[in-house]
Amino acid sequence: MDDPMQPVILVAEKDALSAGQDVAEVVRRRFGADYAVVRADADPLASLARLASEGRPVALVLADDDRASAAGETLFAQARRLFPDARRGLMLTWGSWADPATAQQVLALMSQLQIDYYVVRPHGPADEDFHRTITELLREWHVAAGGRVGYTVVGEDHAPRTHVLQQLLSRAGVSVAQVDPHSDAGVQVLTEAGISYAGAPVVRTADGRVLVDPDDAEIAASRGYGTALPDRPVDVAIVGAGPGGLAAAVYAASEGLSTLVLERESLGGQAGGSSLIRNYLGFPRGVSGAELADRPYQQAWVFGARFCLARAVTGLEVDDGFLLHLGEERVAAGAVVLATGVSYRKLRVPGLGRFVGASVFYGASSVEAKAQRGRVVFVIGGGNSAGQAALHLARYAASVALLVRGPSLAASMSSYLIEQLTALGVQIVTDSRVVDAHADAAGERLAQIEIEHVPTGDRRRVACEAVFITIGARPHTEWLPPEVMRDRWGFVFTGASEADEDAPEPWAGRVVPGPLETSVPGLYAVGDSRRSSVKRVASAVGEGSVVVSSVHRHLSRRGARRP
Repeated sequence: MDDPMQPVILVAEKDALSAGQDVAEVVRRRFGADYAVVRADADPLASLARLASEGRPVALVLADDDRASAAGETLFAQARRLFPDARRGLMLTWGSWADPATAQQVLALMSQLQIDYYVVRPHGPADEDFHRTITELLREWHVAAGGRVGYTVVGEDHAPRTHVLQQLLSRAGVSVAQVDPHSDAGVQVLTEAGISYAGAPVVRTADGRVLVDPDDAEIAASRGYGTALPDRPVDVAIVGAGPGGLAAAVYAASEGLSTLVLERESLGGQAGGSSLIRNYLGFPRGVSGAELADRPYQQAWVFGARFCLARAVTGLEVDDGFLLHLGEERVAAGAVVLATGVSYRKLRVPGLGRFVGASVFYGASSVEAKAQRGRVVFVIGGGNSAGQAALHLARYAASVALLVRGPSLAASMSSYLIEQLTALGVQIVTDSRVVDAHADAAGERLAQIEIEHVPTGDRRRVACEAVFITIGARPHTEWLPPEVMRDRWGFVFTGASEADEDAPEPWAGRVVPGPLETSVPGLYAVGDSRRSSVKRVASAVGEGSVVVSSVHRHLSRRGARRP
């Protein structure tokens, strides 16, 4: 008899025999030891509903029929509603995508977020291409369902530091459970550790260690990330471990440069918090920001790059080389690559600030999205980050609305995201802004926001239990010395920065530097903090890889390359 807590793979085939291989049997032979492979009844929707009523966890739904039931719901739509973390695949026979009707069926289901991808039927029990697809879908479910190495955060839900710790751990690639210190689970953790709750969060690591009110560096160290600076100069220091910085680290280290990466927060930068990036080259089902950060981190580390996380660069001295300040500590480098990225602009709204970190968040991490089950949520912003956040939140929240100041999303968001938002029923509130916020009766959590219709000035209060803000961009360049040219917003000028009405002649009277070089020789800027950069992950990766050739030339000119 199946273990009731064993995750389920549901296979729904109209006619398994006429289709060739019995997919359910092929899957059972390979995955049956760890998953309960269930063949759907004649009514697949009833089979799925029964699994939900029994409390069974469903990891994967494979079906070859997307027709809606009499109630108007397809099996895939029902699976998304009942099991938001489950992966869903439409089974096709080899080559059938050449049929225009089949191709349109796949594209429609994907744009409506009913399926994650299509799955080609196996040609035999040992079809490794088929099994690879199933393994990848199960791995994605495993990550989404929180099946990775687990941490526990004991802290109050309304305390901002509790949420910061959850986000740090989630972006480090671990599952994290948050428990109230006064709950049975929280009391048990504290009792086993022999400590009392004193108002600050407590973290139990995957190996059972207990950290009391840990800072970011302690969290990074608990995951095996380095935080100590090297005791000798390096060829190149890369400030920022977002996509651009990670790309620079891979290419610099692989070409023999002693490479140091300094990151004040988590791997991946702003992109690292994205739940799913669908349009990054080479990932047809999309890729999470966390995975997109972890893969190049591992790659750079294997090439010998050194990482120091939770370490903020606070100053830079320019002489014969560079001296970076990290508080009271210093590290010397022959060249520096700025890949500091940007953060979301703070929203100045009366009453909203008190909820930041508890009910109001900048960006939308996976762990915070799951915490919104059954809640009314607003996302503020009109770019791709806002769209991705709204889509992910819609898996869990009772309702999601996207609030934008402009008249539409067409000019700021990719069309595929707009289509998916529409398909999921996310409300788009245009020409509007938030002007105030109000607490619940206890005064601890957000309960309402006040929205102003910009063209008319009319205001209304609406229920709102959480706000996710993804607007604007503020570069992290305030620590740079004055000789580094920046515009009035702080974006760094490089040789490739375009002139405009704001800066008609940025290099007047100066020698124009290389495309990614700043006004200081040997100091380069890539990614979002560079003026005139294209705000795309792929663009930042391209700049990070290309800049290394300029670093080589600079080090060669000054004879500073380390042996």
